[in-house]
Amino acid sequence: MSASDLPAFRIGVVGCGGISSRHGRAGLESEKLQLVACCDIRESVAREWAETYDCEAWYTDYEEMIRDQDLDGVVLATWPNQHREQVERCLNAGARNILSEKSLTADGQEALELAQLVESAGAYLMEGFMYRHHPFVAELERQVAAGTIGEIDSVSSKFSTLDYEEESPDDPNRNWRRDPERLGGSPWDITCYAINAVNHFASMGAGGRGTGKGSNPDGTLGSDAKSLVAARPTRVWSVGSISQVYGTLNRQFGLIEYDSGCVGYVEGSRQAHISEELHIAGREGRLLIRRAWRPHAEPVIEHQYGSGEWREIPVSGAEMYRLQMENFADVAQGVAEPVMPLIQTVVNMYTIEATVTSQLEDRLVDLELPASLFEESE
Repeated sequence: MSASDLPAFRIGVVGCGGISSRHGRAGLESEKLQLVACCDIRESVAREWAETYDCEAWYTDYEEMIRDQDLDGVVLATWPNQHREQVERCLNAGARNILSEKSLTADGQEALELAQLVESAGAYLMEGFMYRHHPFVAELERQVAAGTIGEIDSVSSKFSTLDYEEESPDDPNRNWRRDPERLGGSPWDITCYAINAVNHFASMGAGGRGTGKGSNPDGTLGSDAKSLVAARPTRVWSVGSISQVYGTLNRQFGLIEYDSGCVGYVEGSRQAHISEELHIAGREGRLLIRRAWRPHAEPVIEHQYGSGEWREIPVSGAEMYRLQMENFADVAQGVAEPVMPLIQTVVNMYTIEATVTSQLEDRLVDLELPASLFEESE
């Protein structure tokens, strides 16, 4: 059965805050998806969301929503500190397909435990990194796999944006990004994008497989650990600062060393003018996209090569959240491979944890990924 032959994928959304509107619009725009129900602890917010996005029902208890509704999947549009418990409770309530907003957990061990939990439950869990579903990622994969810029030397990735820190630290309703208890701050909000991209393209440079189908002419994907994590992070060094207002890690600048020899540089600052660059450097050229996380309507990849020569590679625009939710639905129904594989999420979380440890303890961190992460797939 092809994806086009499947019935609409019935979705329930948990958390009706700001980011949920992107999932709501994506659901309305897609013929593959049906927004059935939503849940928020604030009754009025849940009711309004249901009306806005044409849901059949609204709830203040997501476990009740899962038990009541015949859902195919659940979207967790909630704070990072809640995801571990919510995934477990969703599974216990009967959900078997879960799309969670980033960051999935607080650290690598929690992510590994969730991966083991969903596997033992015969369930499927995907972390929501919407940019990975944009066609520019597939195009970068094609260029790297084709050897356009030769052997990869380094990958640099930045996500910075200015936070004026105007909300009171005593305001319980302040944005979660300004609250360390909810895993606010750079690591789990913006540096995670940079780390996700650097890890992925370091792996691609070591011969790993693409997940946007950009590197495989036949459209197939490799799902084993070796193909998805071909370059493993081994050492991490990070510096930065802590917000004097909120106590969050608001600036991070890190280096990641891989067993392939590739080096990654990541920047995640909430105290700098906006930057969303992704830059892949090879022996024979460079690839750069200037707006990686929220691309322009018609993105352009800059290809530098030769003696100062360069060209532009145009990429079609796309609605990333719709593509993300459709991929989630297709994987859950067995007609596609995940664009954001869970094993990469686990590796990312160990890497994020290492940057935090390095910054707080002012030391180089040796990163050894658990052997169990790879044994079952190899």
